[in-house]
Amino acid sequence: MSERYAQILLDLPGMVAGGGVFDYRLPEDCVAQVGHRVVVPLGPRKVVGIVAGISDTTEVPANKVRGVQHVFDDVRPLSLEWLRFIGFAADYYVRGVGETALGALPQFFRTPARARYDASMRSLRTIKSRAVRAVPAPELNQEQKAALERIFEHPGFSVSMLFGVTGSGKTEVYLHAIERVLAKDPANQVLMLVPEINLTPQLEARVRGRFQDETVVTMHSDLTPVQRARSWLAVHEGRARILVGTRLSVFASFHKLALVLVDEEHDPSYKAGEGLRFSARDLAVKRSQDNSVPCVLGSATPSLETWAQVKRGAYALLALRHRAVQSARLPRLELVDVSRARPSVFAPQVKQAVDEALSRGEQVLVFINRRGYAPVISCTACGWVSRCLHCSGFTVFHKTSASLVCHHCGSTYRVPEHCPSCGNAELVAVGVGTQRIEEAIAHYWPEARVLRIDRDNVRTKNAAEAAFESVHAGEVDIVVGTQMIAKGHDFKRVGLVVVLNADAQLVSHDVRAEERLFATLMQVAGRAGRDKLEGRVMVQTRFPGHPIYEDMKANDYERFAERLLQGRREAMAPPFTHQALLLAQSSSLERTLGFLKRAQAIAMALDAPDVFVYDPVPMQLMRLKDAERGQLLIESSSRARRHAFLKAWNEALLTMPDPVSGVAWTIEVDPAQL
Repeated sequence: MSERYAQILLDLPGMVAGGGVFDYRLPEDCVAQVGHRVVVPLGPRKVVGIVAGISDTTEVPANKVRGVQHVFDDVRPLSLEWLRFIGFAADYYVRGVGETALGALPQFFRTPARARYDASMRSLRTIKSRAVRAVPAPELNQEQKAALERIFEHPGFSVSMLFGVTGSGKTEVYLHAIERVLAKDPANQVLMLVPEINLTPQLEARVRGRFQDETVVTMHSDLTPVQRARSWLAVHEGRARILVGTRLSVFASFHKLALVLVDEEHDPSYKAGEGLRFSARDLAVKRSQDNSVPCVLGSATPSLETWAQVKRGAYALLALRHRAVQSARLPRLELVDVSRARPSVFAPQVKQAVDEALSRGEQVLVFINRRGYAPVISCTACGWVSRCLHCSGFTVFHKTSASLVCHHCGSTYRVPEHCPSCGNAELVAVGVGTQRIEEAIAHYWPEARVLRIDRDNVRTKNAAEAAFESVHAGEVDIVVGTQMIAKGHDFKRVGLVVVLNADAQLVSHDVRAEERLFATLMQVAGRAGRDKLEGRVMVQTRFPGHPIYEDMKANDYERFAERLLQGRREAMAPPFTHQALLLAQSSSLERTLGFLKRAQAIAMALDAPDVFVYDPVPMQLMRLKDAERGQLLIESSSRARRHAFLKAWNEALLTMPDPVSGVAWTIEVDPAQL
């Protein structure tokens, strides 16, 4: 019998030549098929790999080919659809296919320890259903019915943009779409992506309540390794018909995927910031295309990339322009001009509005996208400000723990008694964060029940769930929080929303800053007046005449998007150009920039048409965790030409003669920020 060889995908960090695919000999009695997980030797270690192909020949010398040691054949092989999708993601984002494939699996399925694996597999196939209250399906209004029908208007692959104002009932459209898909075929499955972990419990409960006879599972980073493995396996084997999860869920292995939903598609959380720097939203569209199924992107404030696709007719527009509850009206926006007299926290008219809301028994939501007590502490004599020793950023004063915390690397320092620079004893907190707001609220409204919701005091899914439940139950009068309170929550009793420090993004150099601010403000404003209350939103700003506020007052996202797209078109910024970054870091900025300059020279030598190579520069946060960081931007008007260039450039960098030692680098395709 002739020898057989398997091409095995292995998880080798970074971009390696060959993409992490290696040949191994298959024993005569081996039952391995394409898609099976196997244990193979790699140097002195045993590791898990995935069979990507089987052949009768290999170009590796016979004395160097090692053998497959074990096949995990108690779980059906990963499908060809999954392997092709992984291959696409690795190719598009210029990463090793082995690294991408193994990184998409739960840790449990990457361990070569067979004894522990065999003992645990039995329990993994047992899913304990959570008891939830049944939620009957309400009757859809005409806009919702029209949107639902459009989703399934054409068989096969399609992308629909479900564009609805906050409170318009987008989730109900999702649920009716799921119901239709599940009823069509008992094997059909649905993927529903959400941007944040804290949104998962609320949506999960709603989905479970609607589909009590189906197995619903979740996948997100707050799960234990065993919990994530259990959910993954249930989806892989087709026992779970609905998966609700965050961005990594786009890589789940489905038995028969029939519908893909992406809630809040504009959210930056869908873009991974390390490793494979993928966009879950973009890959969701690709996954739908590969499976010839509908994809629905939902948002009240679509990303400009998505809106541009709508404008050119690639995506269907499904508009919900009215709130689902007939008595619910969109909140009234009021701008509070603080350009002349800046209040320490609240302007007088805001204080009065809070008084009035509390007297009516309404809840008040105070939003500021800044944790801690104050962004920095400073010396009144010499101007010294608190900085992190390991990063080039400031340390934030946390009064509750009497510490200075770097929100970039997590380093914590004690608050100095005297200025480290001049010895002056007078140090002051500069700026405002959620803790300072909480303190001010306790001063102005001592009888009010106050709850702060941010990453400092709500660290886990269970803590977030408990916090939001107390708000829904009416046990809180004033909620102060960050982005965590802005998205997706259906607060029935909130009559007033106060927004602080919105101006920080208006003066940002980031090309996406205004787009993100509009989305944030519309989201947080949408928490007000969702039932029968008349909602009121007050924004303290130094720039009341800015066009963004005029668009918000008119509740006119389309006018806002057209204005920004015109500016992007004139500046040849995304989505009218296609970008990539070469990111590098080392122990010294000189070495980092030296590597990037060599990379720039290699890029220029490739002489790629329609590819513009910028000069290397330090990153905005130049030092992070003691690493000095730099970046090199490339642009092209053609995605295809950019991709061809990146593949050639990546290969040239991997095989660079006399490489610069001590430099870690990666390519980021479609960067979310520069």
